[in-house]
Amino acid sequence: MKYIQNFFITIAQIITLGFLNHFVVLSDAIAQTAPAPSKQAVANEVATKGLLFEVKSGQNVAYLFGSIHIAKADYYPMSKKVEDAYNGADIVAVEADTSDPSSMQALMPKLSYAAPDKLQNHLKPETWSNVQAVFGPAAEQMQGFKPFVLSSAVSLQVGMQMGFDPSQGIDLHYINRAKKDKKSLIELEGAEYQVNLVSSLNDQEGDAMIASLLSSMKTGELPQELTKISNAWKAGDAETIAQLFADAAKKDEGSRKMMKLLMDDRNVLMAKKVSDLMASGKKLFVVVGAGHLAGEKSVVELLQKQGMTVTRIR
Repeated sequence: MKYIQNFFITIAQIITLGFLNHFVVLSDAIAQTAPAPSKQAVANEVATKGLLFEVKSGQNVAYLFGSIHIAKADYYPMSKKVEDAYNGADIVAVEADTSDPSSMQALMPKLSYAAPDKLQNHLKPETWSNVQAVFGPAAEQMQGFKPFVLSSAVSLQVGMQMGFDPSQGIDLHYINRAKKDKKSLIELEGAEYQVNLVSSLNDQEGDAMIASLLSSMKTGELPQELTKISNAWKAGDAETIAQLFADAAKKDEGSRKMMKLLMDDRNVLMAKKVSDLMASGKKLFVVVGAGHLAGEKSVVELLQKQGMTVTRIR
């Protein structure tokens, strides 16, 4: 379970999808070393329900839909209740709009090291030795990327080996639909904000991320964790999703710090933005990572503390 904080959070950063083409140089090494999914990991499927909440404040209504950022074609269509919530919305709000490749490419330098600096300089000698042991000569191809990129690339590769597809991500699906349907599309954060956040991780945090990644690759945890998250999301099981995050945050001080930075702090900003948008009186359909809507300090709990009525819709 240690890797769950890194795996889900890095997957949950939709910005990663926009950078996938940039670290394709890692693909061969990752494909050879990433743990293959077990039959059990890919077989446990349930019918799609998703994670949907209705939020009311006086006459103002919003729907919060928890997403996973890599999915499968057979996850669609969404349930009627989700579709009704989307169709009735004036505004679609997402974490970040990553549908424009050119704008995403402009941010790539923030996730890379400028020569002569390199990844090795920011990891403990033991951690770098483990990277070399796992990836072999291909480790040199990773020197130009910050830890978040390497962690995300491996996570995505594992997901794709299991049949998941970044182009089928729930966020991207509704981003594209909102544009096609000419609905107002609003970013709660934006790609630049998210990139600045993950690129600000210090060396200790980056080292912990890579060390946890390597450990999970060796134990084969990654496919099992993605399966747990995916199945909980499809079943609309907010309790399981919340427990996965709670367990992750309890592992060590580094895990607690990462969870606060990448989840709790962002939830405060997201809740404020949702509240502000609701005050406009327009109907709102919000799509954010499912982890932001489950458990303590989630967007859902924060809105409830503001006096709003939040109802989970199965």
